Amino acid sequence: MDINLTMSRLNYELMDFVEGVGGAKTARQAGDRFLHFAQDAGAIVTHVFLGAEESSFRATTLPDWVVKAEGTKDVARHSHVPQAVRAGVPMFFWGADIDRSNPKATPEGKHIGLERLRLFGQRNAVSFALPNKHGAFCGAGAGLGFEEDERLFRVRMDEISGVLSVATYTAHCRMQQLIVQEHIASPLSKRQGEILQLLAAGYQLGGIADKLSISDSTVNLHLSQLKKKLRVRTKEQALAKALTNNWIEV
Repeated sequence: MDINLTMSRLNYELMDFVEGVGGAKTARQAGDRFLHFAQDAGAIVTHVFLGAEESSFRATTLPDWVVKAEGTKDVARHSHVPQAVRAGVPMFFWGADIDRSNPKATPEGKHIGLERLRLFGQRNAVSFALPNKHGAFCGAGAGLGFEEDERLFRVRMDEISGVLSVATYTAHCRMQQLIVQEHIASPLSKRQGEILQLLAAGYQLGGIADKLSISDSTVNLHLSQLKKKLRVRTKEQALAKALTNNWIEV
């Protein structure tokens, strides 16, 4: 792949990517956009994760069994790769090629690199440590693996690592934001959710009453209680808040 061509295309696509991630409605959508961007950048393996725990949200091209194997306590404790992530190292290189001459590479980390080479053809990788919502580094990060040998990989990183850093941090922040929203429990009652769902579908008050087999006054009562609950002044504001927090779907 022509690296100069890749750099030119990535610079052009970065703003579209940032806009697209900003418009993502779920963490999964934001993660998928990042996976596609990384693939366009030439990555053959991509893994972005919001924490070190197995339950943490992640977007990845790796099979589940590989994620679990690399995330075992012994590997996570002793491998230089997760150690660098936990230490908050902004960007670092690792992999089967680079770690042969890396004095800080641990046997566990070298094993990961060799397995990535054997399974996926990844010779070298760049990883980024990423902060949690409080600004602390607790194991969140991202890694992108490439098939070039060390010399060509370093040339590629000289050209595109800045773009990758911006894209990675953008996706991470948006996924983090959306995960928080997705875990905010909906305050809506079942009936309030039904009313907002019908409002989103374009129904007027009379149509909502007919659809739910209730009176117009009952619809208005539900909306009055809903506006008070959500601390808004109009039904349109209530609908916007419900959509923003993914309490209803359209």
